[in-house]
Amino acid sequence: MYYTYIPVYLRQDVNDTTIIIPVKDEEVGLLFLLQDYKESNISAIMDINFIFVIDCRTSDNSKNVASKFSEIIINQDKTHGKGAAIRQALETWKKNKTEYVVFMDADGSYCFKDVMTIINALENDHDVVSGSRFLLKNKDLRNMSLLHNFGNRALSLISSIRNRRKISDLCTGLWGFNSKSIEILNLKSKGFDLEAEIAGKAKKNNLNHKEVPVTWNQRRGGFSKLKSFRDGFVILIRVIFR
Repeated sequence: MYYTYIPVYLRQDVNDTTIIIPVKDEEVGLLFLLQDYKESNISAIMDINFIFVIDCRTSDNSKNVASKFSEIIINQDKTHGKGAAIRQALETWKKNKTEYVVFMDADGSYCFKDVMTIINALENDHDVVSGSRFLLKNKDLRNMSLLHNFGNRALSLISSIRNRRKISDLCTGLWGFNSKSIEILNLKSKGFDLEAEIAGKAKKNNLNHKEVPVTWNQRRGGFSKLKSFRDGFVILIRVIFR
């Protein structure tokens, strides 16, 4: 894996970024992220803070791996679901706000090179930035199940029509926000309808939303928590009623 090193002294605009990662049984994915983080140069360019939210039902070593990134580890013991985890993390973030916030999946399907792409777009005056797996000829998408691939593309199309704003990858697991926009969104979702809520409210509040191409890899270890039909229906309802 290759990264271009950019010395801090060449960057006069070093900003604080908080990366929020919800976790449930993702030990293998987190080990990949830890190695990828160490090999990247993102910490030399940005002041990075991590907030992990660990689902209380986690049965592997995820919490110990997360502790190698950060001391800010939240136990998700009163709620369940991705959206609820993100909301809980944001309450902690509000106590020590940073200029940018990034949501990142814990399964190792995204890398820190693309986190830097997200942050660069935020620095260029975009309010909300999401990583699209479909804007590149990504050979690894062959490993995505046909059901997930078709479902995501269909939901993205419906969201594009509903919001009158094109989005190619509604269900991406990599999003970035400036501090003002994340507070304007005032997220309410509890589950996997989180991304649909973000897209809808970004349009409703006239926030500048940009998609950037990112690479994607099949999850590393663990298993997908998303149930295609059940969660797909919940996402569809959120798209329609945002």
